[in-house]
Parts: sequence; C-alpha cells; structure tokens
Amino acid sequence: MNVLLGSPSLHDYVPDFIVRLKTDPPMHLILETKGFDPLGEVKRQAAVRCVNAVNAEGSFGRWAYAVAKKPGEVGGKVEEAAASPHEVRADG
Repeated sequence: MNVLLGSPSLHDYVPDFIVRLKTDPPMHLILETKGFDPLGEVKRQAAVRCVNAVNAEGSFGRWAYAVAKKPGEVGGKVEEAAASPHEVRADG
C-alpha cells in the first residue's frame, strides 16, 4: 500500500499481518504488532483512512484494522474482529 506518513511524498506501507477471517461475510484484518513507534499515530491514521476507503468502495470485501501492543493481545484482537464482522473496526 502507498500512504502518506506526515510528508507530501508517498511511502510504502506493509502491515505486519493481514488475517483473513472466516466470518460471514468474510473479513480481512490488518493487524499491527507494535511496541513503541514514534510514527505509530501517523501510521494508525493512514491505516484507518485506507480501511475506510476500501470499505466505502466495497468491491474488496470488509476490512478492519487493529494494533496489538503486547503479544498477549493478538488473540483478543482477532477474536474481537471475528465476533463483529458487520462492525468495521479501525482501532489502535
């Protein structure tokens, strides 16, 4: 993905994970695993804009975004997204 990260030029954005959830309807979860990142808020805003745009366009299915700041949070983030496939999550 190309995104703007606080500057006028585009940057490549490669998420840590894209999880395809077997929900009804199917959903893709962009899952970031982060500790401290000085650009974390800028990256979160870019990912949320991307998820919102993809969902508004509609032909790529449902997408959500989440950040796990600790390894123990990963399962919960996936479960939260799977539990509400109709509710688009874009949290961080």
